[in-house]
Amino acid sequence: MDAIDRKRFLTGAAAIGGGVLLGGPAALARSIPARSLVVDESRPPLAKEPGTLAILEWPGYEAHGTKAQTYGMLAGKNYTQQFGAKGLKYTYIVNDTEAINKARSGVQFDLMHPCIENVPDYVSSKLVQPWDTSLLPSFKNLNPALLKRGQIDGKQYMIPWDWGYASVLYRTDKIAPADAKGWELFWNSKYKGKIAMWDGAQSNFEVAGLYLGFPKIDNQTSSQVNKSKDALIKQKPLNKFYWKSEYSDMQPAFKAGDIWVTYSWQDAYVNMKNAGLKVEFMEPRQGKLGWVCGFMLGAHTKNYYHAHKYVESFINHAAAVQMVNLFYYGNADATIKPSEVKDKALAKKLDIGNPNVLNSKSIHIQSWEPNENSVALAWQEVQAA
Repeated sequence: MDAIDRKRFLTGAAAIGGGVLLGGPAALARSIPARSLVVDESRPPLAKEPGTLAILEWPGYEAHGTKAQTYGMLAGKNYTQQFGAKGLKYTYIVNDTEAINKARSGVQFDLMHPCIENVPDYVSSKLVQPWDTSLLPSFKNLNPALLKRGQIDGKQYMIPWDWGYASVLYRTDKIAPADAKGWELFWNSKYKGKIAMWDGAQSNFEVAGLYLGFPKIDNQTSSQVNKSKDALIKQKPLNKFYWKSEYSDMQPAFKAGDIWVTYSWQDAYVNMKNAGLKVEFMEPRQGKLGWVCGFMLGAHTKNYYHAHKYVESFINHAAAVQMVNLFYYGNADATIKPSEVKDKALAKKLDIGNPNVLNSKSIHIQSWEPNENSVALAWQEVQAA
């Protein structure tokens, strides 16, 4: 893809053999193996399903063979070769909060591709159902630590696929070294008009929480949410803009020199270096963010078996390896070897082959946010300020 949008990542929180079980409600951390579902005899066989999949997805992750897939991604090829691409309809995710709200709006999605911090919300809202992992031949290759994060009550509600890091991407020839130590760079008035934060509600409150030194960035008290809101309102005038699309507005602006500092995933770092810019993907003194995203199965899908076939076409080894080399993200396939990653510096940066890559104390895995509504409302106040 040039790489992909949002998580066209390193945008990769996890896998390439990496992954870790951190944060979130206790139910997600249970060590009970995910149970396969008992076959429901009332379900029609695959041949009698409609074969039309409504998919809530990040831009750039469309299946191979669709007109929308312009980056050359291999994932999805096995599905479209067998069933064609005409039955696939995509609705796009802008950020995680907006994604859950779209799913709650009444639209019936067969498949959704949210991130791990929202798994409890999708389950409690009865938007999804567990996967039958026996229908996914490549399930055995997936990182166990990431799989656990997608389980509730021993049932596999999320099939992890992509993972990565979020941090500050900055121009080393424009930003003084003394100013590039942590997330506070976003609040440095010296660079007013050369900064662009992401238009992501939860992510920005996490950044503000790290900046303010809060111990639980995804479970802020009411007072802390207000302090984060005030900090983001103070920061807002320093932005040239809040970026919505990594590839349509953030990366072009960074490459053109319109911005020097931005919230980013690791793929943008690789792309900007390849463009000849002097850049660094910061290791903030407060720690960087980590993310894990994956597939969830719609609670009322009429395409149960098609949905499993579709996801298998993404998680198979060949598709997983190509995704890493195309988007510079991590993948949940734990069998990927460093030798399969073309960019050896990337393999080292993602720590390919280390099953505990996301378990570092310097990485804050984005996790379930119990006060999601108050944060969303506070973000609206920031936008309106």
